[in-house]
Amino acid sequence: MVYFYSGVDRGERVQMQMVHGRDLGLVKVDQGQLDQVVINLAVNARDAMASAGGELTIATDRVTVTSPLRAHGEVVAQGDYVTISVRDTGAGIKPDNLERIFDPFFTTVGAGTGLGLSTVYGIVK
Repeated sequence: MVYFYSGVDRGERVQMQMVHGRDLGLVKVDQGQLDQVVINLAVNARDAMASAGGELTIATDRVTVTSPLRAHGEVVAQGDYVTISVRDTGAGIKPDNLERIFDPFFTTVGAGTGLGLSTVYGIVK
């Protein structure tokens, strides 16, 4: 476990765990953009757990899609993929905020620069 602190004034404590998959294969990715995605998601997780603390897990894995997957108007073709998941034990986003999470600068905590999910979505897409 790694502990990180987001600032002396807030003093929240979050455990961070990295779970590395094996035999992932190679991926073609812009390292700077991948870093930005993971950092945005990790900061959101930290903010979601600010009051009570919790655990942030970043994991990689290999997934085989045997038939095309369709979700939210997108299609994932059949094939082998490397996945990165970012999970936290925070309370989650209130249902009435879900429609706005991809809006630029939208925040659920009342401070900061927003969730950054519009940037994450644009990079991943």
